[in-house]
Amino acid sequence: MNTMPKPWSLLEKTAFRFFCCFFLIYLFPFPLNVLELISPFDSDNPPKFIKWYYTLFGYYDTFLHAFIPWVGRHILHLANPITIFTNGSGDTTYDYVALFTFFMLSILATIIWSVLDRRRASYVKAHIALRILIRYILGFYMISYGFYKVFHLQMLSPYLTQLVQPFGDKSPMGLAWSFVGYSKGFSAFTGWGEVIGGLLLFFRRTTTLGSLLVIVVISNVVAINFFYDVPVKLFSSMLLLMAVFLLAPDAGRLWDVLCRNRPTYPRQTKYFFTGTITKIAWLVLKIFFIGMAIYTTLNTVQKGNKQYGDSRTLPHYYGIYNVSSWVKNKDTVPPLVTDPKRWKRLILQFPGYATVYTMNDSSKNYVFEVDSTFKTATIYPQGDTTQKSKLSIQGDSSTLMIAGLLMNDSVHITFQKQDISKFRLINRGFHWINEYPYNR
Repeated sequence: MNTMPKPWSLLEKTAFRFFCCFFLIYLFPFPLNVLELISPFDSDNPPKFIKWYYTLFGYYDTFLHAFIPWVGRHILHLANPITIFTNGSGDTTYDYVALFTFFMLSILATIIWSVLDRRRASYVKAHIALRILIRYILGFYMISYGFYKVFHLQMLSPYLTQLVQPFGDKSPMGLAWSFVGYSKGFSAFTGWGEVIGGLLLFFRRTTTLGSLLVIVVISNVVAINFFYDVPVKLFSSMLLLMAVFLLAPDAGRLWDVLCRNRPTYPRQTKYFFTGTITKIAWLVLKIFFIGMAIYTTLNTVQKGNKQYGDSRTLPHYYGIYNVSSWVKNKDTVPPLVTDPKRWKRLILQFPGYATVYTMNDSSKNYVFEVDSTFKTATIYPQGDTTQKSKLSIQGDSSTLMIAGLLMNDSVHITFQKQDISKFRLINRGFHWINEYPYNR
């Protein structure tokens, strides 16, 4: 029986070389940074060897932050220098230039590899190794993103400021976040799809099923990112490309079964590790990686939930407060919509912070520190401690009153607390039976 692998075509070898180079360059330093990704240590105070470990990969980031702007300036001749790096947005100029750089380096590496290794018949072992690498990194990200949705932490319930925000003032991304965040059930449904798909990728026999599920789930994410202008277009597209790469060897078999209605051949299992000791060692590493990936993600989710999620601590006077009376320097100030200084609304939704709306509907964020023992509130614009004011504060279930010297003016402000349950978005709920559509 001939056990020699079937020679690959020139197109297959060239395509593999390119994708191998591209994925390795794009994913680097994975898998060397596995400990950083799934570290069980406290990120605020890690052991010394973990600090050294982080510092090592910090040098690589420092190199990229110098090299990528150089490419933008000297190769692409960008009009403006790159000064903003990857942050909450993954679609910065830096990210696009980095992707271009990785793509061109991959083409160059493919050409060199093809010349030096032109006589090789196939890359069976290398292909298996690359698939393992992609399976684990894609599975890790699917679990991470998935659990954030399962526990309602990526797209949160609409905040109080969003409840009073005019619909037309929402950004497309804000609209998408509110749409998903409104329903914990829908958020969990999409999240479990990502988690299950990611877990299936960790096992060779379920990789095809996992890839199919991930493609379905991530295609929806990519569509939202593109059509609602969510700045994760590049990274989500890369995750989709990885899933397609994993599914590609089974595309012909799936086509036969699903589209041509005819049986297909069973896929021949190829093992990267063959020795007994090697298999046991790999099994231990697999269990460690999967276990730590799940533990680290759930631990991070738990902390985030307490900091800014549904389980977060609410401020003492949590709520939306509309100004009913504004007395400034012993004169009652009328509620004129042209007045840019008179307050219209005060929203307290996070401990230590407040959002103030003035009569012209402009808003400003303040530090708002309440001392419930002495019934005082220290307030000043965020980032400007020179304008600190200390006011007396009193409130009950329906009213709030603050008085004192505010920005060199004597004020006495009375608020009426708004009943949040009156919002249609909050009180509508779920109905099995709808005699008529309730679309408002």
